[in-house]
Amino acid sequence: MASDRSIQGKVLVAGASGGMGRAVSRLLAKRGFSLALLGRDAAKVNDIQTDCLDEGTEAHSIICDISQTDSIRTAVSESIEKLGGLNYLINCAGISKRGLLHESDLADAEMILNSNLKAHLYLARYALEEINKQSGGAVIRIGAFNHAYSGANTYTAANLGAEGLAAVMFEDVREYGTRVCTIKPGWVNTPLVKADNIDKSLMIQPDDIAKTVLFIIELPQTACVTEITILPQRSPYI
Repeated sequence: MASDRSIQGKVLVAGASGGMGRAVSRLLAKRGFSLALLGRDAAKVNDIQTDCLDEGTEAHSIICDISQTDSIRTAVSESIEKLGGLNYLINCAGISKRGLLHESDLADAEMILNSNLKAHLYLARYALEEINKQSGGAVIRIGAFNHAYSGANTYTAANLGAEGLAAVMFEDVREYGTRVCTIKPGWVNTPLVKADNIDKSLMIQPDDIAKTVLFIIELPQTACVTEITILPQRSPYI
């Protein structure tokens, strides 16, 4: 079946070498989008770049550890320069570490806040100036379905903060024709899932997330989905 390349654009994918980021990058490459692929592991980023280039599209490796927020401005500028502009920012990056608040390592908490909240603010701050130049662009963040459970303190705080940021961001940019959407998946089958009591075939698959990103991009410009919650159809717990 031939790829539908009727909608194209220039995309910065943060966290492009992770499970969901790889799926998003590959699907957009198949659809003919030009890609700046951002990640901290050069070997993994170069690997997904090769996959995207094999689809016959433009793809660039951008090496950046987003937990080091001072490096984000340079990474976004490099992406815009290599692509010759920017239409979409898709942030698939994030980290998680469980621990009781009264026992937690504050250095770990700081890294989670930097990666899951501050980095999204910095990425959007520097990307939106370019995205807003042309109607129809979008900022899409892949977060998580939030529910309170012991040990998820900083992770949950960062996610809720990023959701609040996205809600206000939409009001800031909607008149430019720029969309803002948070995707909130439950269990996704990525290498981060270590539990033994999970049937991974019943989990949300990375390709499901990629198709959701494409759905947001392909919406008519008269509509914006600001939040999507995705749960496994069947319980993956064994």
